[in-house]
Amino acid sequence: MRPGAVAVAIVGMLAAGCTVQTGAQKAAPTPASPAPPPVVNANGVDMCTILSDPELSSLGVQPGTRTSFNKAGVVGCRWRGASFTLSLERDNSTLAGYQAHRQDPQFINFMDNTVNGRAGAHFGVDPKGSQCAQLMDGGSVSLSVSVAVPANSPPFDPCAEALQIAQMIEPRLPKAAK
Repeated sequence: MRPGAVAVAIVGMLAAGCTVQTGAQKAAPTPASPAPPPVVNANGVDMCTILSDPELSSLGVQPGTRTSFNKAGVVGCRWRGASFTLSLERDNSTLAGYQAHRQDPQFINFMDNTVNGRAGAHFGVDPKGSQCAQLMDGGSVSLSVSVAVPANSPPFDPCAEALQIAQMIEPRLPKAAK
């Protein structure tokens, strides 16, 4: 079940610095983390072609196993590999829409993060830890790298793999003009 396209902005909760006062001394405000840079609308990004066949092969997936899908606002492709299945998707739900549903039981260990400085989040969808999705902010859409590991495979961290692949993809995504 998808969270839907909920337009919820999470603004500056960490942007406010804290001031500590001890007696007559005042500590300097704690510097806030820089906000991720603004992004442009990535609704034209083709996640099925964003990685080349040689890049897919280097990740351990077989380019010839590509299966395209376009369902309920989610457009992307899936590839099989020896160790995992890779899905790259563009979703009509925004990153903020997913973040608003972080407490839903369908999302396991939902955590905000960044991918090369771009706002993101990752979560599991399987209690056994065999599948992880790494989201990236795409403005009016979210972009997702999902890694699913078969039950009989050796120990493997799908969230670490999804993040690594997202880091390869992120430089190719549209960015706001400076």
